[in-house]
Amino acid sequence: MPKSQTGARGTRNPGRTGRKLPAHIQFDVDRVADVVAAGFRSPAWYQMAAEMYQYAFRTLNAAMRKTDMLMELVAKSNAPLELSDEDRSTLHRNSGDRAVIALVTVNVAMEEFPQLLKKGGYNPAGNPGKDGRFKALKSFFVTRCGLVFPRVFDNWKKERTDRFLRYAKTRMEGWRLAHALGQYDEQVPPDVTALCNTVTAMIETLRPRNRAVWHMTIEGYAPGEIADALDIKIGDVNNALYTFRTKVKTMRQRGELVIPPSLEAEWARRREQDAAKTRKKEAVR
Repeated sequence: MPKSQTGARGTRNPGRTGRKLPAHIQFDVDRVADVVAAGFRSPAWYQMAAEMYQYAFRTLNAAMRKTDMLMELVAKSNAPLELSDEDRSTLHRNSGDRAVIALVTVNVAMEEFPQLLKKGGYNPAGNPGKDGRFKALKSFFVTRCGLVFPRVFDNWKKERTDRFLRYAKTRMEGWRLAHALGQYDEQVPPDVTALCNTVTAMIETLRPRNRAVWHMTIEGYAPGEIADALDIKIGDVNNALYTFRTKVKTMRQRGELVIPPSLEAEWARRREQDAAKTRKKEAVR
């Protein structure tokens, strides 16, 4: 005997639309009835879950790369999704982060899914959607993923921020920057100290990720080492360095930051040393 469109065995019921379900939708309804009857312990359920995992994972990955698509996906969620420019950049560029977020989202949605199906949550005949189109089971599951995504993403952001703060939790003092610039405690002139204090105070106003990047840079870490420690792309590290350096350069051009003559002289001396080393290497060749 054929199963009904609500998942129970019986006569086919066209539902409130009065329309017969398409074959592929009826197939999904029948599959749901089978796995519910088997208590979600049958091979059919494991196969169904694997198919939904794969489909939802791909769909979420694609949505995270396009803000409009993601916002449409989460539109019905009770939890708001707030994306900063940094969040958008991360979701668009970082495939590793997208994979982690998608996987956790699918897992959370899947944990709740069997109970929803037992309650008759998948009922395309009774709930055809605003556009009147019957929703396939995979699409229905993706919708459930959209409902939990903001919660998952918010937790992921908090964990990521905590990781950044671990590398920038101690307020940086100007003497650290002075030391990194080759100015040692007993030799640092007052004007250099003032400059370093100003720049480090600016660093402390950056977002946690960029602040962590600069803390580690001043401590002597290379961009690749910073990227590995913070679990971000090396491009994100270089962008954080470039953005802040550009800001400092602009302030210098405007006269808002003055480089002390002693520091300018030290930098000129180092440039000449580097140039001399380069000439020597070229002469050896």
